[in-house]
Amino acid sequence: MSPSIFFFVSILSFPANSQSPPTDTLLPVLLDSVTVTSTRLKNEELDAPMSLTVVSREFIQPAQQQLSINEALANVPGLLALNADNFAQDARISIRGFGARSAFGIRGIQVAVDGLPESTPDGQGQIDNIDPGLLSSAEVIRGPSSGLYGNAAGGVISFKTEEPPARPFSEARFSAGSFGFQKYQLKGGGSKGRLGWIAYGSHTRLGGYREHSRVESSLFNGRVHWAYGAGEKEKERLRGGEKGSGGGEEKIRHGEESGGGDGYVYNHYESNDQKPGGQFQLLLNYLDSPVAEDPGSLALDDVREDRRQAFPRNVSFNAGEAVRQGRGGIRWKHQWKRNQEMEAYAFYLFRDFSNRLPFEAGGIVELDRQYAGLGASYSQAGKLGALPYRFKLGLDLASQADGRRRFDNLAGAVGLLNFDQRETFRSVGFYWLQEAELADALSATLSTRFDAVRLAADDRFLADGDESGRLSYESFNPSLGVLYTLNPAARLFANFSTSFETPALSELSANPGGGGFNENLLPQRAVNYELGLRGLARSRLRYQLALFFIDLQDELLPFELEAFPGRLFYRNAGQSRRLGLEASLDWQLRSGLTASLSYTFSDFTYSRYSTPEGDFAGNRLPGIPRHFGFFGLRYLHASGLLAGLRCRYVGALYADDANAAQDNAYLDAGLRLGYSRNFSKWSLHPFFGVNNLLGAEYNDNIRINAFGGRYYEPGAGRHFWGGVRVRL
Repeated sequence: MSPSIFFFVSILSFPANSQSPPTDTLLPVLLDSVTVTSTRLKNEELDAPMSLTVVSREFIQPAQQQLSINEALANVPGLLALNADNFAQDARISIRGFGARSAFGIRGIQVAVDGLPESTPDGQGQIDNIDPGLLSSAEVIRGPSSGLYGNAAGGVISFKTEEPPARPFSEARFSAGSFGFQKYQLKGGGSKGRLGWIAYGSHTRLGGYREHSRVESSLFNGRVHWAYGAGEKEKERLRGGEKGSGGGEEKIRHGEESGGGDGYVYNHYESNDQKPGGQFQLLLNYLDSPVAEDPGSLALDDVREDRRQAFPRNVSFNAGEAVRQGRGGIRWKHQWKRNQEMEAYAFYLFRDFSNRLPFEAGGIVELDRQYAGLGASYSQAGKLGALPYRFKLGLDLASQADGRRRFDNLAGAVGLLNFDQRETFRSVGFYWLQEAELADALSATLSTRFDAVRLAADDRFLADGDESGRLSYESFNPSLGVLYTLNPAARLFANFSTSFETPALSELSANPGGGGFNENLLPQRAVNYELGLRGLARSRLRYQLALFFIDLQDELLPFELEAFPGRLFYRNAGQSRRLGLEASLDWQLRSGLTASLSYTFSDFTYSRYSTPEGDFAGNRLPGIPRHFGFFGLRYLHASGLLAGLRCRYVGALYADDANAAQDNAYLDAGLRLGYSRNFSKWSLHPFFGVNNLLGAEYNDNIRINAFGGRYYEPGAGRHFWGGVRVRL
């Protein structure tokens, strides 16, 4: 990380009036329902009429390695996170099969951070600029959600970073481990009157388990809040903090305060007699990753020969990437009374990306991305006739411009230019969300959204002719959810939802015919039906069960050509169907001891799919196991000792459309230990962990339909990490 970033974080982090951490406290574990915002109409988690999972800070941060976001999402049913080791390709995340086609980054899933879109309007998403060390929660909507978020919303992941704290603090964390792992982190923040801030910086180095898999990255995140307009009583509340809901386990423990330092969130008053008031937020994020090597995928025989080797062409062509990305955004909330609220946001993002692929012709890609967006919404609660009713009207605008150039890859050096194209994707979306209480125990939520998108490819390399093109799509997506409260501990819900997904700009520009767009690609469309049951029994047992069926038309799928190993092209499958079951359970066994369990069954098959390689109707979709699940135990003792066991099971899956190549099932277990000790004005938190505790030989990623049987990217064997965190 550059010295200027660390200096800036240190200045913001230094507490003007440092206070000692609270004395050792172990609160009883209460698995309360928490307020969620990813549904766009604020809801209690248990009252959302859709499949929804909230991952709390307690699962994301304490005593974790904090190397990959996959750690935080392992216990979410229906969500499969792979590719934690290859940082040149980023995490590969799928929800109910949406996103499984992606060999790099995220496709078909909407990602947001602190209420700002992280996914581009064409459906691409990268999370290399999201660090677990600053996350306070993650909300996951499972299943098609275009009625809420528009294009490419086969699911939603909404991350929240820590809020500015009511009491100032500063924190330093260092960790190291196997394969050259090192991570340095600084974090701090405070508040004064109505102004609150928090800043975070990290620098990560990793030599990598496999040959040619080194990575280095630096990240900065900053957040400033300013509240206005509340009365004198509320000023005192802001100074003291308003206690926030936990959604996990202990709210305050051994100086391990949630929400940035003290178990409180920085918020404005929401009583019916308040004066008009609101809040401005400034959000900053910067990533610099100059090195991320790609070892490539291997054929099965090569894996058996040497799991740690790289694909030889990846080494000779120096395959990998370098990226710089920055984003600045503002959010505004204004509330007249408890039943009326206005929100708006605006942001700008740039991404400079360089990618080296393992072939010569066009094997170096330079991408210059400019992405801007803004949105606004108005919500009100009241009555519709005699029925309690609330609604939200909103608008989202987004503009993405990718300048894409391809050069020959001359053994890692830049050769002649052979492709130069400017690609744009502009979208506008209008949505109207409504919720009505139809009876004491029955409510219904209706979401309707209209999206219009315009795509353009302007060919700037005219030596082979002008291959510019234009595309446009329009889509209307409704969703309807019904929730029935059987009793205080059980809620039954049913949901109908839809989604549409245009090909991403990178997929359209991967044209086997040359430049311009591959106009043979069509958007994929899905209809989702689900029935679920969830509840919370005696604040000790939270459970959720969902059964779903998805009918999907024109599914987008990847394939490779012999002339371009490692480069993906795309085509549409005719039709597929997805039948699945998702279950999760969180159980407080005794004070301080909690068990988590999740299980997913996926029966995903092609109904109609014919290619030059054969007719694959009746085959299972590649990249998705029929069974996968998670089991975890977490114990926190009053002395400050923390112990956690996590086991992730991934069943056998196919690597190709023909179902001729299969990857075996595996169990990935991990152990983590931590200890917290408070002193008069500071606290000490050493930690230690083991990943792949059982030494399983498994593949961390599968490249679907890769040419030459090179489907497999081996995962790391048993490895260790540890470190210490100091908090003032």
